[in-house]
Formats: sequence, structure tokens, C-alpha cells
Amino acid sequence: MKKLNITLLATTAVLATALLSACGSKQSSSTSATKLKAGSFDVAYKNPDKAIKGGNLKVAYQSDSPMKAEWLAGLENDATFAAMASPAGGLDGIFFTNSAFKFINGGPANISLDDSAKIATITLRKDLKWSDGSQVTAKDYEFTYETIANPAYGSDRWTDSLANIVGLSDYHTGKAKTISGITFPDGENGKIVKIQFKEMTPGITQSGNGYFLETVTPYQYLKDVAPKDLASSPKTTTKPLVTGPFKPANVVAGESIKYVPNPYYWGEKPKLHSITYETVSTNKSVAALSSGKYYFINSMVASQYKQVKNLKGYKVLGQQALYISLMYYNLGHYDTKNSINVQDRKTPLQDQSVRQAVAYARNVAEVDNKFSNGLATPANGLIPPIFKQFTSSSVKGYEKQNLDKANKLLDADGWKLNKSTGYREKDGKELSLVYAARQGDANQETIAQNYIQQWKKIGVKMSLYNGKLMEFNSWVDHMTTPPGANDWDITDGSWSLSSEPSQQDLFSAAAPYNIGHFIDPQITNDLNDIDSTKSESATYRKAAFVKYQNDMNKKAYVVPTNFSLNYTPVNKRVVGMTLDYGDMNLWSEIGVSSNKMATK
Repeated sequence: MKKLNITLLATTAVLATALLSACGSKQSSSTSATKLKAGSFDVAYKNPDKAIKGGNLKVAYQSDSPMKAEWLAGLENDATFAAMASPAGGLDGIFFTNSAFKFINGGPANISLDDSAKIATITLRKDLKWSDGSQVTAKDYEFTYETIANPAYGSDRWTDSLANIVGLSDYHTGKAKTISGITFPDGENGKIVKIQFKEMTPGITQSGNGYFLETVTPYQYLKDVAPKDLASSPKTTTKPLVTGPFKPANVVAGESIKYVPNPYYWGEKPKLHSITYETVSTNKSVAALSSGKYYFINSMVASQYKQVKNLKGYKVLGQQALYISLMYYNLGHYDTKNSINVQDRKTPLQDQSVRQAVAYARNVAEVDNKFSNGLATPANGLIPPIFKQFTSSSVKGYEKQNLDKANKLLDADGWKLNKSTGYREKDGKELSLVYAARQGDANQETIAQNYIQQWKKIGVKMSLYNGKLMEFNSWVDHMTTPPGANDWDITDGSWSLSSEPSQQDLFSAAAPYNIGHFIDPQITNDLNDIDSTKSESATYRKAAFVKYQNDMNKKAYVVPTNFSLNYTPVNKRVVGMTLDYGDMNLWSEIGVSSNKMATK
């Protein structure tokens, strides 16, 4: 949908939401998925048996928080639900991509770009229909923009990059009632949409570029729902229209989705008779697999890997993660009236030296070695290794603990150690901060307390928010609801990136998901440079990404934590299973060779 699959992840060892989000196609993946590797993991499982007719697939997503059913991409922000909604069309994505995330033809819609005219032409399939049999129209595509750009809908997806569409900013601010840069050559009920841009960008040929949207929204079905009610309407929560190979037959709030084949799906008909997708808590996941309750579970945490890697009847698949995990500093608030971050919070963290010292004090490598089972490594920058064309070993971050350097930074900044308390003081104030750590797997409390002890070693008094870990959904609401809260100083976040790693939508001045609310002209320039016409040169763009990461590390508004490999245990009775990012027909091809799971 956008440059960021702006989706907060509940743990630091989850399955990226792009996995298993394909909507199905008559076109096979461009990659020989059976040969792909991620670390020591196979990306796909080749079952020699054929799928049976009438197969029922029962799968789960590991989460200790209830899934928040919201079928509109412009309003959705829950990683659990994003994954669980994928059989229905990936929140109604309309473009297919290859394994390198480049747009390809043959999906629900094709796109052509005219660089000289600065126009994108989107052509929807003539046989693309909603699950009630009605046509997907040009207006359905444009309506997604309305749900994001019109503040009345309450979306938190508005970004600077969308403002590159002619007229969209005026619509967003109420200066215009329509979006002048989006037109319909064959009418609103037709199949063609033209988008007029102010400027073309180097990543525009790649999914997730952020400069145009990649989803449709059923306008005729929703047009009579008041904007303030849209997010909670049954039409968007329990009784949605979808475009994928499956449609939801039953949605149980917070728990599960029962799917049946969509008779109006345009592509290859699914092999399965039904899919039941449930949430399962962390402490019940291993037992559920061992008892044969699920064919596979998404988002299993790293600490469980030893328990499932040799589980009888299962094959463990893996994939490089698209997401980044990082530490945020709370530096300001979000000005909702002007749609911009304001870095105005009174906190010692406004000082770059303090931010750097806090970052150097963490023992991330030790934590990864002890708890990740080899699935995580300390991050040197903000771009995951899967985007190797934009990464460099020359980027140096905070992957190595350096208590000596942290102490020297604080000493030079005037924070003096009070030997009687063990904490630093300056101008009569103690260096005391609040850590909003989140619930995750069973080790999260241990990890949080460990970091608190490391910070104590440099004289920083750190306390847990309200004395305990925050429940994930509560944490999301607290961190992302504008204008932001003033009762925390440091938190950890994990974000699933989309397939174009420019982070304009995560850290720009206008980004609502810049939850630390920093704003810096140098970083703004770096982000703009990454997306400038100069970056049409691959060499220039890589250098721009490297400079951006070095500048971010120096300024330490956020601090990279680790990169990860995801893994998914898959029962050997599953047919056609792959985690390949380029497989666009997974949910049509996946099946089971038996309705009884393998046990050996």
C-alpha cells in the first residue's frame, strides 16, 4: 500500500505482514521458490503429494493481544489482523510484484508510468469484482485516498509522500472537495484511473513506494456510512466485501476468521474448501503444534525455536524479515491541526549526548545471543539486510555496548554522578527516565529489567511505565494516538516495512507514526534526497541511504536494535506452501494432502 506497511509488530521476532498476503493469480511467481534460502532455512516446502479436494486448513497467528478486525487498508494498523486477512486479498491490494518487489502485469490491476508527463495509469481487470458480485471500479480505487486524506475518517496514514499527488494536499486540508490529480478517463464506474504527480520518484516502479496507494475500497457499499462510524461499522469489521480467493464467512472479534472460497474471484480457484485462521497465545503455541491443532503458526517468537525446530510432522521455513526493531525517544508531540510533528518536549533526551549515551549502554548483542536462538543480530542501521542494495558495513550504530563511551558522553555534558544515590544530576535535577516496555514473549520482562540495569551502570535512573510491561494494543493506542503522550521517555518499536525501504512515511516531519516526534532539517533533506530524481542512479541512491543511516545514528533520535530471520513451522501435509515475497498466488495454490496432519 505504501512505503511502510505501517504496521506495528507485537514482538521482535514476528512474521512480516507481507508474508502470506498474496491474493492469488493465474501467473506463477517469477522465482524458483523451492530453491530459495534465508540463512539456513528453506523459503518453501515442496510436498510431493497432491492436494485433496475439500481440504480444510486450520492455521494461527501468534499474539497475546486480540486481533483488531479492520478490513480497510487506510484504517488498519494491526499486524495480527493484516496477516489473518491475507486470504481475502491482502486488504485488497491490486498489484502483483516479483521477488524483487517490482510491479508486474497479470494481477487485479496493471500500472503504466509516463515519466515525462508525470502520470501513472492504473487499469483494473474487467473481471475484478467484490465478493458480492459487484464490479470493482475506478471510484473504489480513488475512495481509498479519501479515507486516508479526509481527516473525518480518522486515518493515521497521511504522509508527506502522498502530498506529491496533485490536489491531494488541498483535499486533505479542506481547500478542495475533490482530488484534482486523480481522474477517471472512462468514468467513476469504469476501470481506468490516472494519477498526476508533482514529481516522479526513483522508487515509483516498486511496490510500497508511498507515492500512490495500492488498494481498493468498496465505495458503493460504504458511501452511506458516516465517516466517523466507518472504522467501527460491521461493513468494515465483520461483514466486509473483499476481492481475494477467499471471503470471510464468520469473524469472531479478537479471535478468529472463518474463510470460504469467493465465487466471484477473478483468478485461479482455491484448492481448499475452507480456512480457519485463529489467534493463539505465546504460551499455548508450542503445545498447539505438538497436538496437531494447526497446520502452521505465523509469528512464533525466537525463544520458541528450539522447541519446534525438530517437531515431528513439521518442516520449519524461514525468510529474511522486512521489519526493523528500534528504540524511540519521546521528544515532542503531533500537531493534528497542521499535520506536523513538533519537537518541544522538556526532557534531558533533547540533548544528543544523552541519547547517544543511553544507546551505547544497551547490551543488545548479549541479549540476542541469549534469547534469539541465532535468529536476531544487532542492527547497525535502519535498513534491513534484505534490502542489500541499500545497506553497507560502513554504517556504524550502537550494536556494541560501550559503557565507557556512554559515561564519557554524560560527563562531558555536565551530568555528574551522585555517589550516594548512584545516579547522575545536572542543574539540581536527577537523570530519571520512564521506559515504556511492551509485553512480548516470556523473556520480555527479563530483557527490560536487564536494560534498566545497564542504564543504571551509567547513572541513569530508569523506571518501567506504571511499574510493569504494557499490553501491546494498549501500547499502540498510547503511542500512536495524536498528539501523543507526555508520560514516557523511551520505548521499543518494531515496524513492518513494505517493499520500498525509503522511510519518508516513518520519520518525516509530517509522519504520524514518527512516535518520538523529532524533526530535523538534515534528516528531512536526507529523506528527500533518497526520493529525489538524483536517486534514479542506483549508485547515488545507495550513497543517499548510507548517508541517511549514518546521520540518524549520529543524531540518535531513534536507535536501531536488531535484524531478524522469521520462521514458520509448517505441517508436512500442507501443499504449495512458500514464504517467498514474490509468490502472488499462494492462497489459490495452497492445499492439504490430508485433513489429518502428519505426525512424523
